[in-house]
Amino acid sequence: MTVTLQKIQDEVLKPFQNHRQLSIKESETLTLELLALLCDDEIDNGTTLKYLAKLITPTTYDDLIEERNLNHLCGYPMCGRAPERNSQEHNPSLLHGNSGVMSPHHNDALIRKFLWENNPYAYLSKFCSKFHFRCSQFYQVQLNENALFSRTGIHLINDTLKHTTPGNVENDEYQVTLFEDLLREKTSEEDVKSLVVGLKKLGLHSSTDDTVNAEDKLLEDELSQWLSDIKIVENANPPLLGDLEKDD
Repeated sequence: MTVTLQKIQDEVLKPFQNHRQLSIKESETLTLELLALLCDDEIDNGTTLKYLAKLITPTTYDDLIEERNLNHLCGYPMCGRAPERNSQEHNPSLLHGNSGVMSPHHNDALIRKFLWENNPYAYLSKFCSKFHFRCSQFYQVQLNENALFSRTGIHLINDTLKHTTPGNVENDEYQVTLFEDLLREKTSEEDVKSLVVGLKKLGLHSSTDDTVNAEDKLLEDELSQWLSDIKIVENANPPLLGDLEKDD
């Protein structure tokens, strides 16, 4: 069963509609409920994933990836597949010696981080593909660092006093763009290459400089394949009212 925006509102946010300012305890409870809901199933569409950005921080998102991985799900919330590989199963050298015995450093967080950053395929232990790894990175880097309890009114389903920016855009500081949406606007191989360059500037890499060029080529190939799978079909006789006629 997929997680919809309505489900998030009904099952997670509904108990917290009495006031606009969450307490620290309430925000922690809400976050735990949100993680519990999202760790077992995928999100139904991009609209729901964008809405989720209002309610989580980069740290919360890291926790979500970990919880989903524990349930053998790809870390990207809109995916229902399993990670491509298990790091300990397919890369025993990361935590085990040649003899198969657990390394004495397996509990050292700094060493684990070093092994992760220097393994060009480490992301496959958390994500189903390079593409969803990049989608996840792109999403996470846009998440706001503000604690949930400081986001006044952000949790309210029907907020009559919504915060607006000078540009009259509601909660603009919590809005995100999805990598998939950005790709749909790109139409050529050169666009894809320029997008890869942009990701490099953001520092969205999982490995050292020695493997960056190989990763970029792989990513370009994956994005090109993804774009080729998008088929645009022109309707020769479109309805006068467009999609509105479908609601009749």
